[in-house]
Amino acid sequence: MHKRTIPLPIFLVGLFFTVVVTAVVVHFIETRASVQNQSVVRVTRSDLDEVQDLYDLISTNYVEEVSKKALVEGGLSGMTAVLDDEYSEFLTAEETKKIDESVSSNFGGIGTSINLKDRLPVIEGVPIKNSPAEKASLKAGDIILAVDGQSTENQTIDETANKIRGKKDTEVSLLIRRGEEEFSVDLKREVVPNETVMGEINSDNPTIGYVELTNFRETTALEFRNTIEDLRTQGATSFVVDIRQNSGNLLSEAERVASYFLSDGDTIAQFSARGEVVSTEKAGSKIDSGFKVIEPTVFLVDQETAFGSEVLAAAVKHKGFSLVGVNTFGKGTIQNVLPIGENNYLQLTVMNWLTPDGSSIDQTGVKPTIQADYPDYAKLPPISTSSNWRVGDNGEVIKNINVMLAALGYETSGDSFNEQTLDAVKDIQINNNMEATGVVDEPTAKNIQESIFQLVKENDTAYQSAVDMLKINKIS
Repeated sequence: MHKRTIPLPIFLVGLFFTVVVTAVVVHFIETRASVQNQSVVRVTRSDLDEVQDLYDLISTNYVEEVSKKALVEGGLSGMTAVLDDEYSEFLTAEETKKIDESVSSNFGGIGTSINLKDRLPVIEGVPIKNSPAEKASLKAGDIILAVDGQSTENQTIDETANKIRGKKDTEVSLLIRRGEEEFSVDLKREVVPNETVMGEINSDNPTIGYVELTNFRETTALEFRNTIEDLRTQGATSFVVDIRQNSGNLLSEAERVASYFLSDGDTIAQFSARGEVVSTEKAGSKIDSGFKVIEPTVFLVDQETAFGSEVLAAAVKHKGFSLVGVNTFGKGTIQNVLPIGENNYLQLTVMNWLTPDGSSIDQTGVKPTIQADYPDYAKLPPISTSSNWRVGDNGEVIKNINVMLAALGYETSGDSFNEQTLDAVKDIQINNNMEATGVVDEPTAKNIQESIFQLVKENDTAYQSAVDMLKINKIS
């Protein structure tokens, strides 16, 4: 069995959190900016007279003391909110401190990013590969209701981040809301590495190299090149490139990796603003320094493959490479971070990116050439540790427990903790030298989730499909 970390490592409680404003890590080329800036509409001072009047009225007449700084920041935030663009936002000085952390160095936390939405912290972007957050199957859009029992409502990002961060190997408890469901997870803080590329030879097929790209940061393209060269020396004559769960932060690095697989002069992506194409990025030695991957290669994608990794996926698909998985995330816009005053910044959507043939993938994603998804049990949330679950309990948590137990070979179903559930839980406890109470307490929940995690690794149908394609040379 080929052992590696797959991109949807669900279930494992341990874990660790870093707060970064992921969407801030964006690619922006000055020449593209200058083209767009020619069409900027200048606003005269008279256009802003009413804004000034409102500021004066509130600051001089409001019944309570009001911070002038808060009024200004509120006005800036409100103006950005009118755009109705989830990626455009006003960032305070405190929030922008997170920018550099997201693209460089190692940092502490649980390995994911948060932003504020409706006065609550929300996980933004895909958790970092192999981080505690990813192993616990936390996902983009999860709302953090409480940290160690303390509500996060109306707190700043820094306040929530400081509660989540802590000494390595200590634990932090998060109360999460996902859709209509609420559950608790206990996470062990770790140091999240900044490594973005991992590679190894398939143990059953020594001529197939497996390369996983977890994100795109400053050194990703160089790491990728070094990994390919190392796998070649080990005997690899074909590759599986895994960009699942890759949120693709730094677009320039994604373009560089794409250029490795394209012929010089091939289009990587087009860039448009206000309905017109303003520039085109093409493959060539200026980007890839003459390094090329000419071996047969299959790419793995999923619903968390986003932004830069979608640029890569679209470019190689247009070239004729096979994509295996499910539709990608669908982020076809580019943001830039622009200074406002001395300390604040504006993250603003400034362009759209298009595939080599001029199509937009925004909201639709890149469609794989071969569909292959994870089993349903791989997508369940972790078992909530807010209670010790036992006979007589019912509801969504119990339904998920029964689905997990069924995946492990037990005859369980429904949303009730019944005799079949009890027998399955006792059997798991006995087989793992635990007291056979039949109660799903925290140690038992962790054991079930770890077993599911291993099962998912062993049933990575997308990866196996890619390997089979390479073995029988079904790729171009």
